[in-house]
Amino acid sequence: MSEVVARLTAGAASAFAGEPVAFAYLFGSQATGRARARSDVDVAVMLTGVVSPTEFLQRSLRLAGELEAVAGVGPVEALVVLNEAPLPLAGRIRRERIVLYSADEPARVRYESQIARLFHDFQVHADPRDRARLRAIAAEDW
Repeated sequence: MSEVVARLTAGAASAFAGEPVAFAYLFGSQATGRARARSDVDVAVMLTGVVSPTEFLQRSLRLAGELEAVAGVGPVEALVVLNEAPLPLAGRIRRERIVLYSADEPARVRYESQIARLFHDFQVHADPRDRARLRAIAAEDW
């Protein structure tokens, strides 16, 4: 486990205390071991309850700052709120994830199972379409 992962895991419970966070993941280069010295930190959270779009933004900014301060790592450039994440991003996060925090383990497992099924079905159709689009772009015929 890298020092960044250890610090984030240790600081997550404190950063998310009193917040409606069901679980949080690290994803991106820090999670996959491809981080460089200047790499940012990508974190995703699942919020509980109903949250307005404005509150999503406010909470994500506040939680990113809190996690950065408590864990002493950063910058936390991207804090994705999984409640509103598009399926391609949610699938990537699930694939790369390192669990930093889980206040509701059954909800986390249900979410991962659901995203795995949906993302698999999505990829069956998206991959061929994406390859065709890339061929068209390469041929400058788009």
